[in-house]
Amino acid sequence: MKNKSFAKVLITTFLTTGLTMVSSFLLARLLAVEERGALQLFITSVTYVVTIATGGVGFSLALCMRQQQYLHWRYYFSTFLLLAIFISSLALYFFNITSFSYLFILNVILTALFTITLEKSKIDANLSFYRLLSLQQPILAVGIYGGYYFLFGEQHLEKVVQLLTLLTTIQAGFALYVIKKIESQFTNKAEITPIQPRYFLKNCLKQNLLQTFGATTVNLDRFLIVSLMGNYTLGLYTVCIAFDALLTRIINMLADYYYSGLLNGLNRIRAVLGIILLMGISAVIIVPFLAEPVIHLFFGNAYIGVAPILLWFIINSLLAGLSWLLSQNMLILGKQVLLFTRQIISILVLVGLFFAFQNKGLYGVAYALIGASLVRLMISIIYYYKFPIKIN
Repeated sequence: MKNKSFAKVLITTFLTTGLTMVSSFLLARLLAVEERGALQLFITSVTYVVTIATGGVGFSLALCMRQQQYLHWRYYFSTFLLLAIFISSLALYFFNITSFSYLFILNVILTALFTITLEKSKIDANLSFYRLLSLQQPILAVGIYGGYYFLFGEQHLEKVVQLLTLLTTIQAGFALYVIKKIESQFTNKAEITPIQPRYFLKNCLKQNLLQTFGATTVNLDRFLIVSLMGNYTLGLYTVCIAFDALLTRIINMLADYYYSGLLNGLNRIRAVLGIILLMGISAVIIVPFLAEPVIHLFFGNAYIGVAPILLWFIINSLLAGLSWLLSQNMLILGKQVLLFTRQIISILVLVGLFFAFQNKGLYGVAYALIGASLVRLMISIIYYYKFPIKIN
């Protein structure tokens, strides 16, 4: 039964990744490059605000449910949605994110509702609701963006933001359905007690800090590109984001395979490193020849300028993935503080290199990312040999 559930999660992961790539192709066709960059800033900002305001809420609710604490959950849910409105309003006041203020706040509310529910749905051991929510998101994106593009062709930013709002509205509707189903199943199985505020807030705060730091690390490059190079460069960069997401998904699976081996006394490092090395050699041989036709076919002629640089971003993805792979020992040994220190150092390097290469466009972005990834990798190698795990 466990293997069956795992297989379903694996299939969902692959489908989600593939459909997300397709939605990236469609958005590139729907919008001009500069407006694609503006949309990416809109989406990234929504996600980041949601993480700051509500990160950890669904996680903490799920932990409370494991303790049979569930009464009055709506108060907590509503309070953090109000907090999301407040923080999104502050973000609009202090930063020039978008001219679509009301749609931005609405998307924050709807995305927060969806994200909290997605975290909360992990209470189900079979992850059936989690799989439903994870898969419907890219399916809806492909359906809405694809349908509109084939009917009406290229659009302006305002129309695509409206399509995005339609997408998040439908997602939120699915989330409300899942919330109702979870509540019905849970209350029928157990005697529930009120949520203990101290227990909820302690878990929520710790998870929120972790998620906010992670979101900062992941999204910092987007914000730096917009502030130093503009929306046009960010629009071109979305091609690199799409390929990076695909490679990251594969490498994360390899890291999980290595991690599970360590837990069971097996050292699979050579096999995993061999696969990553093969991926690297293949990229160096294939990408220079296929980058231009692939980008032209899927993203359009406007993004051809990315082709000569794409190999550098793929190399960066492999370096970052290798760093994450070598960090699994530290996770097993419980040395997260050292990993946190490594991330801080690499962020400082990234910011410094961004400023140093801000006049070089996408090449500057590639240099900054590779520089930060190399620093992270060197520290990871030091950690790997300094804190070995003994395999019997």
